[in-house]
Amino acid sequence: MAGVPHNQLARPLKRYSLPLWIARGGGIVLGILFAWLLVEIALRLLFFSLPPRLQLVLQSLHKTPFSDERLVPDPIWQSDIDFLTIARPVTNYEQFGSARVRFTVTTETLWGSRAAFRTTQAQVDRRVDAIALGDSFTFCFTDESDCWVNQLGELTGRNIVNLGIVSTGSVSHLRVLETFGMPLEPPLVLWQWFGNDANEDYGLADLRGETDVISACEPPPAPKTTWWDQHSAVYVLLKLLLGSEDQFAGSLQFLDRESVTRGDVTLEFGRPYLWGAFDMSQPQNQDGWQRSQAAMRQAQALVESYGGRLVILLMPTKEQVYRDMAAPVLGEDRLALLDTNYALMQAFCQDEGLTCIDLLPIFQGAVHQGEQLYYATDLHLNPRGNAVLASALSGWLAEHPDIFES
Repeated sequence: MAGVPHNQLARPLKRYSLPLWIARGGGIVLGILFAWLLVEIALRLLFFSLPPRLQLVLQSLHKTPFSDERLVPDPIWQSDIDFLTIARPVTNYEQFGSARVRFTVTTETLWGSRAAFRTTQAQVDRRVDAIALGDSFTFCFTDESDCWVNQLGELTGRNIVNLGIVSTGSVSHLRVLETFGMPLEPPLVLWQWFGNDANEDYGLADLRGETDVISACEPPPAPKTTWWDQHSAVYVLLKLLLGSEDQFAGSLQFLDRESVTRGDVTLEFGRPYLWGAFDMSQPQNQDGWQRSQAAMRQAQALVESYGGRLVILLMPTKEQVYRDMAAPVLGEDRLALLDTNYALMQAFCQDEGLTCIDLLPIFQGAVHQGEQLYYATDLHLNPRGNAVLASALSGWLAEHPDIFES
């Protein structure tokens, strides 16, 4: 070819040696591993700022591969054959309701029992004016000083013992009354009810083998986990993002799917858990409701037997309290399911002649003033909601001084 130097035509193609290929491939692998490590660290450091959906699927991860500590520490409560759930004794323990709701807890066992409560032996050894029975709304997802039970004691000058246990229903509350309340013979028994009590009562009967009813809404089975599921945030998120959401159904049933902001109030609504636990057309909840009614009737008889007064507090959901915000995103059918459950309890109170305080209108009155009474990403009352409840009960007790006159 004219004009092309001979030495260019003869130049051989450049070839890479095998060691160079290995070095370059190793560099790529190391880069990927380093990037993976950085993402793992970043997800852990930023965990409490992540969206709730990601927090729910990551919260059980180990903080490091070399420790048993999780991103969200293990809760203080555990399954129990007699009460469904009990708390263990702790001192100044940081407890999480969700990744965004944390509070400090101290609990103590009473009379050597295995169950611990947010009270002290010294408190029950004094004259007790009242006891509070209930679930997590009575245990309170707040610091102790913000809990409505403690605030009510401060407002009234009464010694009120908190015997609330997380994740329990009416049958459990009756057993707490029988075991820990009756020896005290308190003039006042405050019994807090919530719409999942029937579901919890079925759960206790099922745990004890005392029912033949098969749940139509079985909780999703716990998925089999590998080392990667327990230690790698990237691995877990890839599974979630690539369409394996069913594996996280147990966690995501507690995810409120809809977020609404109105003025200074921001709330998230509609966790799937509600639709199964509150639906009174479900056979397991119908079974539990029969047990709930029997437990409340027996509680009334027990308290009356020594001349005490049983007062039942009807605790609404945040969807009911903030109906104007929840209805547009959830639909009236969903709210009707919650309302039907609530109305069933209201009717029971009337038919049985029970003293029941409906907290729904009380809370709605505060809502009309622009108050936020519930946590945004949790179904429980926040400190302000506890304060509104304590104030309302203090006012009610002031109108009924005869309760403490005997």
